[in-house]
Amino acid sequence: MKTYIFDEVENTQALAVDYFTKDPVLIIAKNQSKGRGRKGSNWENADQALACSLAFSGKEEGVKESLLPLVASYEFSSLYQEKDISLKWPNDLMVDGKKIGGVMIEKFGGTYITGLGINYYWKSPSVLSAGSLFQQEISFEEINKSAENWAINFLDACMQSDFDLEMYKLKCSTLGKLVEYPDGRGWAKDINEDGSLKIEKEDGKVISIYESMISEVSL
Repeated sequence: MKTYIFDEVENTQALAVDYFTKDPVLIIAKNQSKGRGRKGSNWENADQALACSLAFSGKEEGVKESLLPLVASYEFSSLYQEKDISLKWPNDLMVDGKKIGGVMIEKFGGTYITGLGINYYWKSPSVLSAGSLFQQEISFEEINKSAENWAINFLDACMQSDFDLEMYKLKCSTLGKLVEYPDGRGWAKDINEDGSLKIEKEDGKVISIYESMISEVSL
């Protein structure tokens, strides 16, 4: 894996596409001037954040494509066991009920681009639902090292098809909650082997939804 570190880029996803040739490429940046999240949402730069994108060939991908967001978010949460990071299906990372980051998967031909954004420190978040992993700044050397460790672990899990979905479920805060999704709402009952979320609707019908924007309903 080749790693490139920048102070600021327009967008790590686009740069990863440009830099990728054959071997996996990891792009790390302190800031993004034109970052974006899932579904085209804008990227808000925290006081201290990690923005990185990993590009790798589909031939190295052993787990199901639909599981990649779950694998990527789980592998980052495993780097900081002491922080009690929970996972909101399918790809958000949460601490104390606040979103500290997330994962975005894009595919160009046979190349997967996995983006990871983490708020490491944010004194006064501009987004009400946002939080940060730490309550004070840490060294960027440590942040960059965590990005590399995440990328290595993620690639290993993908190539070896070595992903324990049950471990993801233990960290998933979505299960057991009433959630809303674009076409309705229901109770999150389980996560299927392909990564989809099993929902029991209010009329008792059980359905499965795939990557989607969901929100948890407070009762």
